[in-house]
Amino acid sequence: MGGFLGWWDGVELWLTGLPFVLQTVVVMPVVLTLAYGAAAALDAVVDGGTKLRAHLRPPPTESTTEGEEGR
Repeated sequence: MGGFLGWWDGVELWLTGLPFVLQTVVVMPVVLTLAYGAAAALDAVVDGGTKLRAHLRPPPTESTTEGEEGR
Protein backbone atom coordinates (compact mmCIF):
# COMPACT_ATOMS: atom_id res chain seq x y z
CA MET A 1 0.00 0.00 0.00
CA GLY A 2 2.87 2.33 0.77
CA GLY A 3 4.28 1.86 -2.71
CA PHE A 4 0.97 2.78 -4.33
CA LEU A 5 0.59 5.87 -2.15
CA GLY A 6 4.13 6.96 -3.01
CA TRP A 7 3.39 6.52 -6.71
CA TRP A 8 0.12 8.44 -6.35
CA ASP A 9 1.89 11.32 -4.62
CA GLY A 10 4.37 11.44 -7.49
CA VAL A 11 1.56 11.56 -10.05
CA GLU A 12 -0.13 14.37 -8.12
CA LEU A 13 3.07 16.37 -7.96
CA TRP A 14 3.70 15.85 -11.68
CA LEU A 15 0.12 16.82 -12.57
CA THR A 16 0.06 19.95 -10.41
CA GLY A 17 3.34 21.05 -11.97
CA LEU A 18 1.80 21.09 -15.46
CA PRO A 19 0.21 24.21 -16.94
CA PHE A 20 -3.59 24.34 -16.64
CA VAL A 21 -4.29 23.46 -20.28
CA LEU A 22 -2.10 20.36 -20.11
CA GLN A 23 -3.70 19.38 -16.78
CA THR A 24 -7.09 19.53 -18.49
CA VAL A 25 -5.89 17.46 -21.45
CA VAL A 26 -4.53 14.77 -19.11
CA VAL A 27 -7.42 14.70 -16.60
CA MET A 28 -10.48 14.98 -18.87
CA PRO A 29 -10.20 11.55 -20.56
CA VAL A 30 -9.96 9.91 -17.14
CA VAL A 31 -12.87 11.90 -15.68
CA LEU A 32 -15.07 11.38 -18.75
CA THR A 33 -14.39 7.63 -18.72
CA LEU A 34 -15.31 7.40 -15.03
CA ALA A 35 -18.44 9.53 -15.55
CA TYR A 36 -19.54 7.37 -18.50
CA GLY A 37 -19.02 4.21 -16.46
CA ALA A 38 -21.01 5.62 -13.53
CA ALA A 39 -23.83 6.71 -15.86
CA ALA A 40 -23.96 3.30 -17.54
CA ALA A 41 -24.06 1.53 -14.16
CA LEU A 42 -26.80 3.83 -12.88
CA ASP A 43 -28.78 3.31 -16.09
CA ALA A 44 -28.55 -0.46 -15.68
CA VAL A 45 -29.70 -0.26 -12.05
CA VAL A 46 -32.66 1.98 -12.86
CA ASP A 47 -33.62 -0.12 -15.88
CA GLY A 48 -33.49 -3.29 -13.80
CA GLY A 49 -35.56 -1.66 -11.07
CA THR A 50 -38.26 -0.52 -13.47
CA LYS A 51 -38.42 -3.94 -15.12
CA LEU A 52 -38.71 -5.60 -11.71
CA ARG A 53 -41.43 -3.18 -10.64
CA ALA A 54 -43.36 -3.79 -13.87
CA HIS A 55 -43.01 -7.53 -13.35
CA LEU A 56 -44.24 -7.40 -9.76
CA ARG A 57 -47.09 -4.95 -10.36
CA PRO A 58 -50.37 -6.59 -11.42
CA PRO A 59 -51.76 -5.55 -14.81
CA PRO A 60 -54.35 -2.78 -14.66
CA THR A 61 -57.96 -3.89 -14.81
CA GLU A 62 -60.38 -2.20 -17.14
CA SER A 63 -63.50 -1.03 -15.43
CA THR A 64 -66.36 0.08 -17.62
CA THR A 65 -69.67 1.41 -16.50
CA GLU A 66 -72.91 0.94 -18.37
CA GLY A 67 -72.98 4.56 -19.54
CA GLU A 68 -69.55 4.32 -21.19
CA GLU A 69 -70.13 1.15 -23.24
CA GLY A 70 -71.63 2.96 -26.22
CA ARG A 71 -68.66 5.30 -26.67
